[in-house]
Amino acid sequence: MTWPNPARPGEPADANRPWHWVARADDGGAAPLPIGWNGALRAWMVWDGSHLSAAEAAQRFTYLGPCLTPDETRAAMAAQATAAEPRGLAALAASAEPPPPPAMIYKKDAVRMHLMIFAGTLIATLFLAEKVVRW
Repeated sequence: MTWPNPARPGEPADANRPWHWVARADDGGAAPLPIGWNGALRAWMVWDGSHLSAAEAAQRFTYLGPCLTPDETRAAMAAQATAAEPRGLAALAASAEPPPPPAMIYKKDAVRMHLMIFAGTLIATLFLAEKVVRW
């Protein structure tokens, strides 16, 4: 999607919303990112604290749409769930929940690793203490 109003490129569809989704024009919308619209300054506020004019944003970004609030997101999910199947939002949320990530290091391996580190530290300390005593 290009900018909503061709007469005012670089300005959002709803200027009352503070956050909007845009994508870099050169990557074809592969990596959308949210940026803030400041209606008083008529400028875009970027995550690093800088700001862009509407004309510069029109050249650099493609407008994707406004960021939804949590309530709007829940309402949209509920509408989509009832339109797709009459299962309800709870069943949709339960089925859409991703599985927990696997443990990076299993507990036995972690205990063994800590014991090896402790043993290595103890041996190194005793070795250095012996060297110091001999001097």
